[in-house]
Amino acid sequence: MTDYIHVCKRDPATINDCVVKSIEALRPQLANGIPELDVPSIEPFVINEIKALTSDSTPIRASGHNIKVTGASAFVIKSLSVDLDTLKIRVRLRFPKLHFEGDYKLDAQVLIVPLKGQGKMNADAVKCDAELLFHSQIVTKDGVEYIKFKKIEADINIKDYRLKLDGLFNGDRTLGEAANQAINQNRGEFLKATKPHLEKTVAINLLQVANNIVDGLTLDQLFPKP
Repeated sequence: MTDYIHVCKRDPATINDCVVKSIEALRPQLANGIPELDVPSIEPFVINEIKALTSDSTPIRASGHNIKVTGASAFVIKSLSVDLDTLKIRVRLRFPKLHFEGDYKLDAQVLIVPLKGQGKMNADAVKCDAELLFHSQIVTKDGVEYIKFKKIEADINIKDYRLKLDGLFNGDRTLGEAANQAINQNRGEFLKATKPHLEKTVAINLLQVANNIVDGLTLDQLFPKP
């Protein structure tokens, strides 16, 4: 087992603090990536695709591709708890600031203004909170117990953000600036449309990373009995 993966005894009095320290010990490796475990870097963290869809008062059809997210390694652990009976892990994280760069396609209407375009996007988000619930299961192979994460539930809330889209109205600067202003004035609607797919995408990516980290490690290696 690698030096940066710490073990935590199955002791209710110490396990929460121990897992927090384990995550902190992993922070540099997460920032740079762990090639031997097939864990990609989170600086930047790459989202292949994200969608925003809604059909209410602000119709929005948008998608982002090849989005590079920087700032994720500066996460703050607000709280963490481990249920030793179910091995569920609940963690609340704060990302003080995230920067997004990538490609977009947009077909939306803000008030009575139709917005269509595609091109490069940039966004800055502040005070991004994520509550993650890791569902674990014990898998037995050849009489040995291993831990595996079967599902992650993600609840993501972004306090505020600013978005800039290049390429609106075929690159017309004046119309593009007005459109970006309208988008940012209605950013709550855009965030609401993006949130479900963002949470799903983050959960899928994190599930793979979490399972890669614990792959091949027995339950007693990770969480030995006190």
